[in-house]
Amino acid sequence: MFIFSIVLLLLSLSIFVDCREVSYTIDEENIVDYFLGKVAEDAKLLELLPTGDSSDVQYNILFSGNKDASWFSINDKTSALFASKSIDRDVICKYLTTCVLEFDVIAQSSGSGSFYHKVSVSVTVNDRNDNAPRFPNPVVRQIVSEASVPGAATPLMGAEDLDAGSNDIQAYRLLPEKVPFNLTAEYYANGRSQLQLIVTGKLDRETKNNYNLLILAVDGGQPAKTGTLSLSIEIGDINDNSPIFEKTMYNISIAEDVAPLTRVLTLSATDEDSGENGRVIFRLSDHQADSIHRTFKVEATTGELKVIKSLIEERRANYEIIVEASDNASNPLISQVPVFVTILDTQNTAPQVILNIFPSGGNSLEVFENAAIGTVLALISVKDPDSGPNGQVECAINDNNFSLKKYDDSAEYNVILNKSLDREKKSVHIVTITCSDAGTPPLSVTTEFTVQVSDSNDNPPLFSQNIYETSVTENNPTPINIGQVQAQDADNTKNITYSIEFDDSNIYSQWFDIDSESGAIFLSHSLDRETSPEIELQIRAIDNGSPLLTGSAIFKISVADINDNKPVFQSKTFEYWVPENISVNTMIASLGVLDADAGLNGKFSISASSNDGYNSLPFMFQENGSIFTSEELDREKIDRYHIHLTAFDHGIPSLKSTVNLTIHLLDINDNPPVIQFPSSDTPYLEIPFTSTEDTVIMNIQATDEDEGENSRVNYILEGDNVTADMFSLHNETGQLSLSRDLGISDVGVLSFFIIARDNGEPPLEARRAFSIKISTQLTSSHRQAEEESVRYYAIAIAIGCVTVVLSAIIIFAICYVRRRDRHKADTSNGSVTSNSTLETDLSHSEIRMNGGYHKTYTQPSVAKAAWRPQREKQVSFKETTEVREKMNRSPREPEIVSDDVVIWEYGSEAGDSYYPYSDPYGSLQKPRQIPNLYSKNQIEWASDQEGVQWTPSSDVVRTHSETV
Repeated sequence: MFIFSIVLLLLSLSIFVDCREVSYTIDEENIVDYFLGKVAEDAKLLELLPTGDSSDVQYNILFSGNKDASWFSINDKTSALFASKSIDRDVICKYLTTCVLEFDVIAQSSGSGSFYHKVSVSVTVNDRNDNAPRFPNPVVRQIVSEASVPGAATPLMGAEDLDAGSNDIQAYRLLPEKVPFNLTAEYYANGRSQLQLIVTGKLDRETKNNYNLLILAVDGGQPAKTGTLSLSIEIGDINDNSPIFEKTMYNISIAEDVAPLTRVLTLSATDEDSGENGRVIFRLSDHQADSIHRTFKVEATTGELKVIKSLIEERRANYEIIVEASDNASNPLISQVPVFVTILDTQNTAPQVILNIFPSGGNSLEVFENAAIGTVLALISVKDPDSGPNGQVECAINDNNFSLKKYDDSAEYNVILNKSLDREKKSVHIVTITCSDAGTPPLSVTTEFTVQVSDSNDNPPLFSQNIYETSVTENNPTPINIGQVQAQDADNTKNITYSIEFDDSNIYSQWFDIDSESGAIFLSHSLDRETSPEIELQIRAIDNGSPLLTGSAIFKISVADINDNKPVFQSKTFEYWVPENISVNTMIASLGVLDADAGLNGKFSISASSNDGYNSLPFMFQENGSIFTSEELDREKIDRYHIHLTAFDHGIPSLKSTVNLTIHLLDINDNPPVIQFPSSDTPYLEIPFTSTEDTVIMNIQATDEDEGENSRVNYILEGDNVTADMFSLHNETGQLSLSRDLGISDVGVLSFFIIARDNGEPPLEARRAFSIKISTQLTSSHRQAEEESVRYYAIAIAIGCVTVVLSAIIIFAICYVRRRDRHKADTSNGSVTSNSTLETDLSHSEIRMNGGYHKTYTQPSVAKAAWRPQREKQVSFKETTEVREKMNRSPREPEIVSDDVVIWEYGSEAGDSYYPYSDPYGSLQKPRQIPNLYSKNQIEWASDQEGVQWTPSSDVVRTHSETV
């Protein structure tokens, strides 16, 4: 029994309490609750359980005193480890080359068991290219002295990229290239860079006083991201000397228990400039980890570097501090120096690891995808000056594609290839090796190296899109950046070169340019949508492999429209001839109207107004320029329309253009002749049998409201007993006469139809039944017919006379009014307006007006004279004439002749009379009183004497006493 107790005691003392380590890798910006692995399995804790039963083991993270642990959570039953938050490496490991989060996990029995074990967990956060380079100021104005010689440098603040490693800024480019400047960059360890604008040619302010440049900062990500700085250079002076540190770098070692505010180093820097440009000011660089600013400070004037808090709390073995020295100029120059601080461990010393990479050394190596498993890649040598557990060191590797093989009884490990590598899945492996001692607490050291997986060039570059689309508003300013293309290559291609493929005759080659490295596309020409509404560019991406492989994409530019074109009629005037009586909604014409703009800017409407004073028009005007009838057209009412058209677009502001349109109505034969004589009240005519040949029986008369051939009437007799040997009818005048002498044998009644037929297509006609009675004696009915015929002739003559008299009165009234208006224009501001248009044939007529006897001389038609001077004026009967009263008499009340004619008579003494003075040009020595008649509304007076100048007389109406 005693022996059994001893055995149980020994078993209880053999419980594993040593610490194991596991390592994981995660990319930043991970999803929440990202699974990393199972700690128990990865640390092989289950092998340590005496019974192998893990159901009562509980897992917990030690959060107290460890801020890194707050990013993770663990399942207390399964030991599944998760990243409970999205990790932004650029925030928590700002300016650090590697980002490793470390914490501890405790595994212990939850029941009666005594199992207890601690696992040290390290999580390496890999950087992603999720930040584009960014300049502190995207727009910078800089002054460069025109006396600067080639090689003179102007400093500029470089861009900042929150990413690290190869995702940091790799290169700068200066655009455009053909300028007397070049750009160089100096990169610092903390990711910051200093740019130098180098003068490469002679500057002449009088020739060119400014330059507008564009600086591109390109990072090393795949795809690369860019940042831009617009640099405006004015010719002027610069501060060209920056402070210089006494040393290029500082290395110091301090004990970890040094007291706060202890001075550990004094830095010294000088500036060759004088005054404020030469006064040096020290400060810690802002572009480094916040822990540096929490732990150290530097005095601005003395350069003393001091510790401001306990180093034990940070638990770091070393620091790299970036100290800046700047002058006090308005545009200060800076210099940086690294200070490497080693913290001395006063209690336990961490192991030292020496990494030897085969075959060339360094921290990286290339391995082909087809490298054999088991290939030795590196040798790890571990040293720890401590003794006992503090000197017992074990190493682990974080990537299961590789493994460590330890030599027997030695502190050396071989790093060997454990699996075949696939470059297309992962081209770069960052291998981290962690070596820890067994001290309490254990100390560890980490080293890493990079494995680049080499590949053959078997994949062409692929653009992120097959077709890129962008929009540019026409009349754009130049130059502008209109977009950027990006291509990726699955192979190990370091650089992709972009270009635009143009034909030899393509005018776009002078308009577009592309940055060969970043893929940024620039436009240097103002676009016109009406000329080039859409432009397609063929973009090529070429890798640098062997052989060269090419990818292509389409870059489409849609040119957005502005309202810079008004609607344009295709003719200065439009004139159409349309037949009357066509159906409503019939298209009669299509106007040619174009607006080169698009959308609402190119959509237009047409408005119409009558130039003839009509309130409405029987037409509809469509937006496409088509003209439709909206009412029936009747030429007999209106024979033509003069229309003013306005085409206006729907842009803002609206643009418009105008044009005049004339529509003539063509006559169709829609009115039959109307027989005026013989009337329906005279059904027959009686003539004696003694009538002789060529005796005119009657004149048939008919009218037709149509015009032209449609109104020209032909007369026909139709009947069985009407023979050509007895009657002769003139088919145009309608004169019916005897073609022979009548005889006793012809006595009787002849019945027939009188037909009046026009010459239209088809012809229309009017019919009237009529009879001629041939009697043996002149009967009373014949006398009555003859008297009736005489009466009709008398009526016709009376109507003609009345028409002539009325025409003469109207002409006289117009001449009288115009003469008086001109007379009145000399003495007063009054005016007489005549809106009537007289359309009558001129003839000799006599007019009596209010008891006065007046005679005017007019002539229907006068041939043009053999010689006539060039017409200077055409006198129209329709006009407004201002006249002045030359006679000191008061006008009586006007006599209303018609709706359009009003005549005033002036009271006069006995013997005064008025008559129209027929020649308004009073300076003619030999006035010709017979006017040339060119139309019903226009007449012209001419003189028979050559070379006589015409002077219009202001008084057309004169008194008898004034007339010579």
